[in-house]
Amino acid sequence: MNAPLRIGKGATPAVVGSGARQTRDSRRRTIWVALVVQTLILATGMTLLFRGVRARVADKFRDQIVNSNRATAEAVSQRMATLIPNKVEYLSKDWEIAQSVIESLHMPAGGFACLIDQSGDLLCHPDMRKDPGLRTVRVGDNMLHADGEGTSTRLRDLTGPGVTTGEVNFLGIDTHYVATTQIATIGARLLVHQPVAGLLSAGEASTTGLLPMAAGAGLLVLLSTGYATTRLMRRHDSDLVAINTGLELEVTRRVDQAVSFRDAMIFGLAKLADYRDSDTGSHLERIAEYSEILAKKLAVSFPEIDDSFVRRLRVASAMHDIGKVGIEDAILLKPGKLSEHERSSMQRHPLIGADTLLAIRERLGSDELVDMSIVVSLQHHERWDGRGYPLGLEREQISLPARIVSLVDVYDALTSERVYKSAMSHAGAVQLITTDRGTAFDPTVVDTFIECAEEFDRVRSLLQRPRATPAMRRTA
Repeated sequence: MNAPLRIGKGATPAVVGSGARQTRDSRRRTIWVALVVQTLILATGMTLLFRGVRARVADKFRDQIVNSNRATAEAVSQRMATLIPNKVEYLSKDWEIAQSVIESLHMPAGGFACLIDQSGDLLCHPDMRKDPGLRTVRVGDNMLHADGEGTSTRLRDLTGPGVTTGEVNFLGIDTHYVATTQIATIGARLLVHQPVAGLLSAGEASTTGLLPMAAGAGLLVLLSTGYATTRLMRRHDSDLVAINTGLELEVTRRVDQAVSFRDAMIFGLAKLADYRDSDTGSHLERIAEYSEILAKKLAVSFPEIDDSFVRRLRVASAMHDIGKVGIEDAILLKPGKLSEHERSSMQRHPLIGADTLLAIRERLGSDELVDMSIVVSLQHHERWDGRGYPLGLEREQISLPARIVSLVDVYDALTSERVYKSAMSHAGAVQLITTDRGTAFDPTVVDTFIECAEEFDRVRSLLQRPRATPAMRRTA
């Protein structure tokens, strides 16, 4: 009989099948070991990174709030010194003005401001009208531990000009960051408080969403790595490079798509708010175009202006009047001249808009676009000479985005028809803005505006449509 057929020496089909299974099993074990090791490394790294990021974000958030409180103390003290020429007596007319200023301040993370008299007793407090008994509370005996100096001084014993900052422990229970300054003309000391507990919770809240995002990113990395490891075992290195390149391009595309979607949504919401007092529907488009033109020209003078700055400014400029959603229609749409009370109500819209955007930032965390939108909303009616509102800021105290939007908003208002006025010519608007150089507007911004005035006129001609009459709107 013939000998049985063999496939090589000892290489029976059963042996070949067993070797293939061993190879597959070995590959699976290698992949699982790699995934477990990577999981441990990623988990450890993300934990350490998250802790470090949270600590740095909390510190940055605290520093930002403390600096904001210092700026608030300076602005409010200047405002009160301007509004109130005499020493403030409790329940006097001047006290009413000071109390109203204190009540109008809206600060994040539980912050507030108050005034104490020369004896250290509370003179003005946000709750003073509801609780007159606060007048008997003596705040001035509490010790302020000054930042960076290692000294402690009673609040009512502080002397010298300028703003002093530090920590104060009230009743041995609550610790506040305090920015304080003496307002000599009214005989009182301003305290801007920021509870440490609220500040810490706000700082932690700003990073709350990082952990799920980091976990999701880690999971995506693990899956991608496992897939790449499998491909590496089955194909050549060139295939893996192609895959990684494709993934990077897809991530970039999706990030760009998400940013574009976010910007479009924000602009759409701002446009919806703008329809309350604009019939043309193109006001915000013009503001965005004007802001981009002016910002690009200003990049020569201001190195902080880059492509990212210009892109954020286009969207942030649309948010400048979002606070008008809180103004009554009877005032917002009034065709005639506003009364003094109505004008005061209208001038609240920067505070309403900034407060709304601050609430968004408190929930979503720090974002460069939201930060720029806040300062644009709050400061676009401030003037270079300090006679604007709501805080009476002057010169470089006003942020650069707000100085840009302030000018383009005035230009668009002058050259647009409203229910209470006719449109001014382009030349007339340029002349009026030039006249306000160094008073209402930053001189550098005005000079740059003059250089690109023809571009403004071109955009105005393209985007400005005739104002719809009430009859037209009813039949539309």
